[in-house]
Formats: sequence, C-alpha cells, structure tokens
Amino acid sequence: MGVNVVNLHHASIYNPYINYPFIRNKELADFTASMHEKKVKVKIYNTIRELTNMVTELWALRSLGDEVVANGGGGGYAWCQEHMLTGYQPAWFQRFGDSPPDAAFVTSGESRWFNYYVEGIGWLVRNENIDGLYLDDVSYDRSILQRVRTVMAQAKPGCMIDLHSNTGFSIGSANHYMEFMPFIDRPWFGESYNYSAMSPDQWLVQVSGIPFGLMGEMLQAGGNPWRGAVYGMTNRLGWNTEGVVCNPRPVWKVWDQFGIAASRMIGYWEPNCPVKTDQPAVMATAYVKPGRAMVALASWAPAKADVRLAIDWKALGLNPAKALLYAPGSKGFQKARQWKPAEAISIEPGRGWLILIDEAGPGSGAESDADMTGRKVLWEDRFATGRPVINITRNMNLNSCLNARPR
Repeated sequence: MGVNVVNLHHASIYNPYINYPFIRNKELADFTASMHEKKVKVKIYNTIRELTNMVTELWALRSLGDEVVANGGGGGYAWCQEHMLTGYQPAWFQRFGDSPPDAAFVTSGESRWFNYYVEGIGWLVRNENIDGLYLDDVSYDRSILQRVRTVMAQAKPGCMIDLHSNTGFSIGSANHYMEFMPFIDRPWFGESYNYSAMSPDQWLVQVSGIPFGLMGEMLQAGGNPWRGAVYGMTNRLGWNTEGVVCNPRPVWKVWDQFGIAASRMIGYWEPNCPVKTDQPAVMATAYVKPGRAMVALASWAPAKADVRLAIDWKALGLNPAKALLYAPGSKGFQKARQWKPAEAISIEPGRGWLILIDEAGPGSGAESDADMTGRKVLWEDRFATGRPVINITRNMNLNSCLNARPR
C-alpha cells in the first residue's frame, strides 16, 4: 500500500543543524504531531559525514584529537578559524538570517561518535516521534545501519530508512551501497545522474532498487517521468535541481485513478509480463489487478516509434473483443487518448504513456478522479531561511518485484 511521507531536510526550523537533531525541538515535535493527524509520516535528514559547529559536545570531541573531527588545514567560517584554529576540514555552511550560521566540519571514519549517533536516533523516535531517517551518502558501514534499524524498530515498529546518493562517491551508487539494501526502504539514486544517457539495464540496476525489492526515486532535474513509471518511480515533490521544481502529482493522479497500491507489478524484465511491445527500444511494465491493468510504456528509441502491444488477455482476465486501451489525461504528463487493442501507439523519443486496459472504458466510473488531498502537504523552497524544507514522497510496496528481501 502507499504511504505518504514528509522528508525534512536540515537547514530548517525543524532540523536546523546538519546531522545534529539530537536536541529538544518543540517545532519538530509539533510538526510531527500535525503530520500524524493527517496520516503522514515524517522522516528527517540525519547522517554521518560532517557535523555542525553548533554541536554541544564540540570541545569534548576536539579533546579526542582526530578520532571524530577529521584533521585538516582549517579555514572556512570565521568563528571556526578563531576558535578551532586548525586541525579540521570545513564542510556545509548555511546562514539563518542574523542567527549563528551552521558551519560544519568533516568527521573522521569509524569512531565512538557512531555510538552517540545510534543512541540519538532511538532518542529521536521516542521523544520527537519521528518515523524514520533520510540518509545522505553515509560514511558508516552495514553494521551501523543494522544497529540503527534495530533501535528504531524497538522504539517504534514501522520506521523507515531512505538512502539518497549521487555520483560523487563511486562509479555507481547501487554498487557502493549494495550491502545496505536489505535494511533500507527506498533508494534515492541519484543526484548528478544523467538519466537520459542510461540504458534500460542501467535504470533497472543502478537507479530503480528493484533487484533488491525496493522502490526508487529520481532526483536530478526530475528524472524522466515516463521511464520512471516503468520501474514504479516518480521524482520527489519539492526537489529542485537545475531550475526544475519536481512535481510527481500528474503521475500520482493516474496511479491513484487505477489503484496501483492494490495491483501486482510485472516488469518487462520478467518473462511472464503479460504485455510486450514489438519494438526492442520500447519497454512495457504491467500493473495488474482483477479485471484491469495499467501499462507503463517508455521509449529509449532515438526517433518516434509506432508500437503495437502483444497482450496476454488470459493472464489479464479480459476479453479482447470488449477490452479498451485508454490513457487518462493528466496535465503535464499525458493527454487523454484511446486505442483499439491492435492499433499502433505513437511514442515520442524519451517519452511514453500510462495506459489503462479494461472492459469498461474511460468515464465509466472504473477510474474516478482520485482525491489528491493527501498529496498536497505544503512545502517550501529548499534552504529558505527559517522556513520548512520539506519534500513529499510516497513509499509504495511493489509487491511483485522480487521475493521479500531479508531484514
């Protein structure tokens, strides 16, 4: 089933200092309570890689030499230069109007700070009532993630962990974090990705999370909504890169009209996919439920392609003499269209369709104008000083990707 989730970045009134939410924060507690009233879960940005200079334990950490604070030549924010002098590496910097800025420094590798981090996450779940974590290119290993998962599960069953990554740490984020996959709920691969240059195999292995039974999410410039739908992915509401403010609502609308949460996903990579195309560069994934199906089509062809579908009507439980193929209109994603089962479907390069197949047809009430109220949680521009930094996602259970992954 689908789960509505708010992701709170740092640099906000709810989570002001990078990787240091371990403080009593009435704003965070109140915000979490208000989201829970709306049946929305809250995950917060909290990882290990760098740490704010506002950390209460700063001088205790400095007394440990370079065990926690990575050694370096200093520099950066004037306060750090005047007080920390040298022996640190400047990292994230964020101003908050006239308030003291968040001037982070790089942390070392394995250290006793990991123990503080793990215990602090349990404290956040118990005291601020958060529902999970939004990790950003973490610098710890599988054993720490296992501990984090265990602590959260003990404090509140159902907590989630999503992992955000870019190309800066490895050739491919999926390779780099493969050992994490059994313990996260969704990968966000990835920032700085060139989605348009990736083949379908690269999308499947490096982006989607499907080989591990996970739903992925696209980031850089919003990804590609048609190709993403083939892998059960959208971009993230509120994410903004390259001047693109991501808006997955048009795809969500079609998903909700069909009722994707109650369907079985059968990807083009599976030999029993009941819908196939006659074009090797056009992929089709079927979402199947009794008496209905939704087909995600996406093209990797260099030119316009006219595609005909080979449909296993028996597998879909439909009568081909009565079945209709139609695309619900969704502003910014696709115009309303209808086809006969044997008719060619034209697809522009880099685009595609979400097509419903049933015997009732559009306007019959089989697909209703889904209530989008739950998708309209207010978000603000990222890094707006003193204001919420909120992204909206939907964690979906793609229940036929693979067998249930181990925990």
